[in-house]
Amino acid sequence: MAGSRRDINALTDAELSDYIHALDVLQQRSAANPEAPDGYDFQAALHNDSLIGPCEHGNDRFFPWHRAHLHYFEQVLQAADPPRTAHVTIPYWDWIHPEQDRKFPAAFDKPGLFSEGRNPDRTVQLPADTLQIVTEERSWAEFGGYPDNDTMGDYGRLERGPHNHMHGTFIDGKMGMPGTAAEDPIYFSFHAFIDLLWFEWQRRNGMPPPTSPDVELRGFHDRPKHLLGDFNDPTVLDLDYEYTDKLKGVFAVEPPVSTRAFRTFLAAEPLLPTFDDPIAEVLRSDERLEFAIPPVKEAPTTLVRLRLNVPTTGSYTVYGYLHPSDVAFALDDTAFTERWFVGYAAVWRGHDMPEGDDHAAHPHHPSSLTARFDVTDVLVSAPGDADLVLTLDWVPAPNQGAGPDVVPRLADEIDLEDLALEVFE
Repeated sequence: MAGSRRDINALTDAELSDYIHALDVLQQRSAANPEAPDGYDFQAALHNDSLIGPCEHGNDRFFPWHRAHLHYFEQVLQAADPPRTAHVTIPYWDWIHPEQDRKFPAAFDKPGLFSEGRNPDRTVQLPADTLQIVTEERSWAEFGGYPDNDTMGDYGRLERGPHNHMHGTFIDGKMGMPGTAAEDPIYFSFHAFIDLLWFEWQRRNGMPPPTSPDVELRGFHDRPKHLLGDFNDPTVLDLDYEYTDKLKGVFAVEPPVSTRAFRTFLAAEPLLPTFDDPIAEVLRSDERLEFAIPPVKEAPTTLVRLRLNVPTTGSYTVYGYLHPSDVAFALDDTAFTERWFVGYAAVWRGHDMPEGDDHAAHPHHPSSLTARFDVTDVLVSAPGDADLVLTLDWVPAPNQGAGPDVVPRLADEIDLEDLALEVFE
């Protein structure tokens, strides 16, 4: 790589112009030949198209695959029109820190970086737990994803939370759909920041070895580096990031001593629904599901494991609240939400799969998602004689479209495969 990746807001006018120029050269190549490997369309299709790529999600390939995509795309940018583009790197978008008086960095309004259809709603919140996940999570599997077919889980916390929320809710437009996401140039800056977060996590945790090093990354089998293990160590790739003072400040904070980490699994008890009707009927009327929590002996870490199927036609977020049964569920009550909130999981819809797709044995997005809500603090602080219930609140993402059929359609697809209270020691 010709230089460090930098915050898009820190680029000079000339540096930003050179980056946009490189993108424009790639766009012109695709206009002349849509199948040109060094054109923008082909590079975007490595993520979007199930026949050329596509992207990896819901496992430990997520971070390495996207690092590979950025790595090779950056090489194409630098070769676009040297010497002008020889030192171009993908600028990252630091979405931990909100923009002042606008939703997206101003650069993304410029020709060459703008894309129609992004969600303009400035009331939509950025994910509040991004920094906490990077600085406090110690389990690689829970941070970055589990190997395929691992009985403990699938998606890592950063993907099933901030990543999916940003794609399907905060940005939306082309980014809201896996089959069009990389058509929006914001994709590359967004994922450069995702990679920076992994880069920082690796730095903080001593560069753990990859869990599936010999897996071949889809779309890159003919490249010099094409295995998952090839993209674990940033130094081998000559990969570096220039941190802003803001990032240096937030990453300088040490995590609390009581950092959660999985150790020995002790037991799991199923949660029982407090309703009798089918899930779809309950969601149509309430958009919420409620489950009774079994009594739990004191343990260092107690998690609720939620397994659900992933709708193929839309995206949504499920928010969890663990509260006494005699405390009314009240989203409009800040005291309630701050006291009893235990986590969330954002589901980003899967690719539309063509007939005869040959990746059926390894789907682009898993057909189910495992989320764990840390309920330890609530169990410790709740009144000892309280009967606790877990309320799951379902919120469709904006890209579902308008109309009264949205919630009923999603309700028909949601199915809880497993909901249990897990205890770790």
